[in-house]
Amino acid sequence: MQTGNISCWLCKNHDVQLLKPGVDKSALEVQSFAVTDSHYGKTLAVYCCRDCGFRFCPDADDVLPYYQKLEDSEYERTRSQRSLQAKKLLDVVKRYIRFGTLLDVGAGSGILVEQAIKTGFEAQGVEPAAWFVEQARKRNLPVIEGTLSSPAIAGNKDVITVVDVLEHVSNPLQLLSDVRQKLSSSGIAVIVTPDAGSLMARCMGYKWWHYRIAHVSYWDRKTLENALQRSGLVAVAWLRPSWYFPLDYLIARLGEYLPFLKPISKVAFTRRITIPLNLGDSWMVIARKSS
Repeated sequence: MQTGNISCWLCKNHDVQLLKPGVDKSALEVQSFAVTDSHYGKTLAVYCCRDCGFRFCPDADDVLPYYQKLEDSEYERTRSQRSLQAKKLLDVVKRYIRFGTLLDVGAGSGILVEQAIKTGFEAQGVEPAAWFVEQARKRNLPVIEGTLSSPAIAGNKDVITVVDVLEHVSNPLQLLSDVRQKLSSSGIAVIVTPDAGSLMARCMGYKWWHYRIAHVSYWDRKTLENALQRSGLVAVAWLRPSWYFPLDYLIARLGEYLPFLKPISKVAFTRRITIPLNLGDSWMVIARKSS
């Protein structure tokens, strides 16, 4: 690919440089986009804009079909732990808006939607993967199959959550602009994404666990602020979210770096222990419409 044909997804500048060669686009598989994929360091080619510093994968111009076909049973196995994360996120949301309408973008099997309903929100989700939508519907959760532009999403929302989604899309400005358009006048957007500028990311380099095929853009505070401004949003809070995982899940993933640990993940009791984790390498941004 000639760099002269590549334009930055944020500022449209053509002055970009190759930072990291990647796998050939023709070799992509649906499971490469699984939430629980652990092939850390394996990515599409990563480029950087010399003007605004944004890092992105221009080969990822049409990844939606992979998500539409995606199934991820390992994700469902960790549902109870991911529900804890959703509860903690909603605790933050309630500092700003206690009740109202909530839309979760990239809702998966409806974990956050389920917890939001329990806390009093009129909540629904939208998700492109048919299999995930089917899992949500088995629990009678209102998750629509599609994307944020779906006509089935009616009315403005008081809260729109975009949790670990921004790094997966090749049209981040359009996504954030759509979020702004669908927010109520006093509503908030909650955006969670890995922080490629964090200490952990800088120490680990391309071995960092967020360098994965499914992640097609890499954000830091500067590029996030840039994207929000260009989309008509303004950040009102920057937070470091926590995650919750079963111990066996964490050990298996540490085994990608330290293979001798992998057998420990098969020990039964490790499935029953939940570990809170905050490595300071993700951003949770609360944003409102700019004036």
